[in-house]
Amino acid sequence: MKINRYMCSLLIITISLNSCTKDFEAVNTSPTTVTNLASDLLFTNTIIGVSGGEYEAWRTNLIYNSQFVQHFSSLNWDQGNRYRYDEGYNSSLWDSYYGGAVKNLVNLVAKTTGVAADVNYNSAARILKAYTFLRLTDSYGDIPYSEAGKGYIGSVFSPKYDDQKSVYADLVTELDNAAKAFDASKPFKGDVTSYNGDRALWKKAAYSLMLRIGMRLSKIEPVTAQSVVATAVAGGLISSYTESFRINHLATNYDNPNSHVLGYYNGARSELSNNSFKFSKTFFDLLTANADPRLKVLFVVRTGPSASASIGTEDDNPAIQKGLPIGVDPNGFTGIETYSQLRSDFAKGDVPNILVSHGETLLLLAEARERGWISTSTAEQYFRDGVNSSINQWQLYNAPASLFNATAIDTYTSTTLAFPAATADRLQAINEQYYISTLLDEYESHANWRRSGYPVLVAATTGGYSNGVIPRRFQYPSSESSLNGTNLKAAITKQGTNNWVTRVWWDK
Repeated sequence: MKINRYMCSLLIITISLNSCTKDFEAVNTSPTTVTNLASDLLFTNTIIGVSGGEYEAWRTNLIYNSQFVQHFSSLNWDQGNRYRYDEGYNSSLWDSYYGGAVKNLVNLVAKTTGVAADVNYNSAARILKAYTFLRLTDSYGDIPYSEAGKGYIGSVFSPKYDDQKSVYADLVTELDNAAKAFDASKPFKGDVTSYNGDRALWKKAAYSLMLRIGMRLSKIEPVTAQSVVATAVAGGLISSYTESFRINHLATNYDNPNSHVLGYYNGARSELSNNSFKFSKTFFDLLTANADPRLKVLFVVRTGPSASASIGTEDDNPAIQKGLPIGVDPNGFTGIETYSQLRSDFAKGDVPNILVSHGETLLLLAEARERGWISTSTAEQYFRDGVNSSINQWQLYNAPASLFNATAIDTYTSTTLAFPAATADRLQAINEQYYISTLLDEYESHANWRRSGYPVLVAATTGGYSNGVIPRRFQYPSSESSLNGTNLKAAITKQGTNNWVTRVWWDK
């Protein structure tokens, strides 16, 4: 299997790099040795870094983001439910991405720039780099960007912080230039995404990500937002749920990072069998109110042993499902096992990590059409097609086919699901569906909730680190004070107090 071959190569790379650290002088003399590896192997490594690991998936994605936006609720890991600050959790995305993905991507882009034979690796790396920095800037605000990751190639060890507006502008330029540069006559191996070296699909992913960026500017700079959206649409977008941009995983040495936390299989953390992450009452009520078929697809009540690879029995009877209220005091709480959680099929080691989905793309087009920024189709058609695709995208996880009744799904999305008459109500409906569609990609759920204001969420507590305010960003890691103090101070002076409630530039 292709992904297995590349994973074996990466294990060899890892061993080689680790052994190099035994001789500091050799490493210090030739700090760019890693960039001399074959571009396809470096490319595979960068993809893995972008998908991430259990470290930040558990802490930032599931404990914090998923509970900030109330997809999940937890008693065991209630820091996100009750707005409790933990330095390691707050900083895990920063530490993971800047410590790994950013350095690898910057190195690969530098290595392949101007090399005709490597143009496809260069383009793909720039797209992944844009995705990585978008997630970072949406999470923290102003960030090291233009000088980030240049310790090896430029001896820049204290990178300046770029303001978010500048970062966003450059991401759009990078995506456009990268998409246009793909060359079908040049090599493109080592692609462990779902695209498997398909340059046309990579181009669609670039413009679909650009659409996301454009819509993020809807309140802060609507004129710029409309222009970016137009460029994205003209470039060509993902056109079916099977084209959703996703990173493939293996059940053993390269499992899905979310699944490594939630899953039951040997080696995983078994947080589902520990009853650690339950669907929240907020999320459950939203699906119930809309008679959403995903309730039966995703929700189960499980009986079986705790902390075990044994799944036990999962009952998806809608009549017994219920969501765990947010902010519940775990002291003395009983009956946690009777609350709904994610079906285990969606927490297996080999399920994909979806970065940009077709359903999300259509829902963004629905909003753009409702705002009058594009003229194709209708907002209602984009909306209905987007929900249909968002339901069907769960088939990408290889769940039982019996969960997906095509006729019932089509009837729901074409007829049963209401599309309001008023623009304000339409924007709410569109973004509520976007919220549902981004389950498990909690970084994006949190970002779009801040941008759109939907769904309307009630804070879990009146206290906590944010004083009863649902966090709007993550604060900069405390380690930055000693590692990059001067630039950190300048960023805080410009952006505002370094806490969870100071809003990023576009969050107005």
